[in-house]
Amino acid sequence: MNDRRMVGVFGEKASLGQANGSDVDLIVRGTEFYATYETPEGFPAIYDDSLGLFCYARVVGGRFETTGISVTSPPPPGVERHATESDEVRIRKIEERTQQMDQRSGATPK
Repeated sequence: MNDRRMVGVFGEKASLGQANGSDVDLIVRGTEFYATYETPEGFPAIYDDSLGLFCYARVVGGRFETTGISVTSPPPPGVERHATESDEVRIRKIEERTQQMDQRSGATPK
């Protein structure tokens, strides 16, 4: 039996490292299956792997996409405070993360 205990983070400030920049303070909400990041001013952020930085995010087709603008700069036009991904996108990401964790732990799918 796979005994999973979900750990949640509810709006806690965290200092997060970046490959190509100094640590940034972001507000984290979520679980090990799905989490979101916001600047302290409430702008959504995602990690841009190609830049190695946390960047402002905008919602395109229900999904966060990077603006390519670091959260250490002023937010670009069109980035909405407290924006969220669509329910469908969140559900899909949670399912994908659950499968990844099951594969790593050797658990049998239900």
